[in-house]
Amino acid sequence: MARWSESDLEARLCRVLDIAKTTVNYFALDGYTDEKSQAYSFGPEKVVAEAAMLAYAASGCGQRTNVASRVDELARLLIPHARSERVLVDIAMHPALVFKFALPHVLLSRLGYRDAGFDDFLRSCVSAQARNGRDRGPSALVERSWIWSLWTGQAGSRSELLESVLTWPVDILGGLREDCYAFTHLILYFTDFGSQSRRLPRARSIILGEARSLLARYLDSEDYDLAGEILMAWPLLSAPWSSAATFGFRVLTSVEDEAGILPCGNINLGRLTELHGAERARYALGTAYHTVFVMGFLCAVSLRPGRVPPVRIVGSQFDETCLRSLLRHVDDDQGHWQSEFSRLAGIEQRALTPFILDIAIVQRHRNRDYEAVKELLAIASEYGIADSPLCSQAAELLERIAHCSSAICLQRTSTRLHDQGAAC
Repeated sequence: MARWSESDLEARLCRVLDIAKTTVNYFALDGYTDEKSQAYSFGPEKVVAEAAMLAYAASGCGQRTNVASRVDELARLLIPHARSERVLVDIAMHPALVFKFALPHVLLSRLGYRDAGFDDFLRSCVSAQARNGRDRGPSALVERSWIWSLWTGQAGSRSELLESVLTWPVDILGGLREDCYAFTHLILYFTDFGSQSRRLPRARSIILGEARSLLARYLDSEDYDLAGEILMAWPLLSAPWSSAATFGFRVLTSVEDEAGILPCGNINLGRLTELHGAERARYALGTAYHTVFVMGFLCAVSLRPGRVPPVRIVGSQFDETCLRSLLRHVDDDQGHWQSEFSRLAGIEQRALTPFILDIAIVQRHRNRDYEAVKELLAIASEYGIADSPLCSQAAELLERIAHCSSAICLQRTSTRLHDQGAAC
């Protein structure tokens, strides 16, 4: 099977590493403040941590000279920020957040840029009484366990996964973006960016089935930040690229080629055109850098041996009648993915039939067209493609809606009878 050009993946990764150096120069001292949209502001520690993670991910391709030189440049640029006086004070004042602030130092140490004095300081803080004095969700616990294992060389615990969305099904239709982030980040931490093969809390096929449906949701809404993170699931778990994942990768590279970088969804184009010079560059980079980094992560883990995506979309050939029936329920003006889909050969389109089913269910759910969801599930059952996590969750949703409707009717009837009795 023909694979994607490794030189193309390397070039994309190198471009992201170059952008990362610029990002660090812009924001590693003071962060970014968006005066019109405070939600998009961030502190310097966010950029330093994410740039360190990018360097760590790219180091897995260290045998490539162009990548290795850029990783070295980025790491050396990060060192003074990762071990600054501000970081030392933050750790001293907030021992429960020690590994949040120390993450860049730990990653740089793993890359060979060590600092014994900083390590001694960390050891004096990790035994503080308040080291566990903050509530943490499962994904935060797994992240801390991952950082601890990198720093000490001791294997992390699996216990933190017990209540996470890797152990329990993620809410595909109704979940928040934060839930999807938790899903993708758990896979990243649990596999150490794909370098470790560990027993998952559920079958890999089930987890990847949920990833496929999440990809349909966020690719359709043009959320390329999350779409890129979801796509990492296949190389991180050393799984063969599915037809849906291969298609998703093609969409992201096509969008990146057209825009020059993988675009984010929160940039205000009107505001961008009003800005000039350094202000324009600062705004564009401040809003877009994270999505750009995600593309770098994706290319880095995809360059690992045996994990390069295929060129063509292959898979089971589903009935063309089924595909046409599903496409009738798909909006024709939603997402860049549609222009890419239209360019596919018929054999590739038919291989994507279950993925088109996911997109159709996602769209109809978003429009609260539950009759259409019911019809889609009937089509899926007729053609034997209803065995996905999304179909199961959609069927359960319809049952809950029916029960909810019955409960509301009973409440209204009870209220009416009570009011009639009171009137008598």
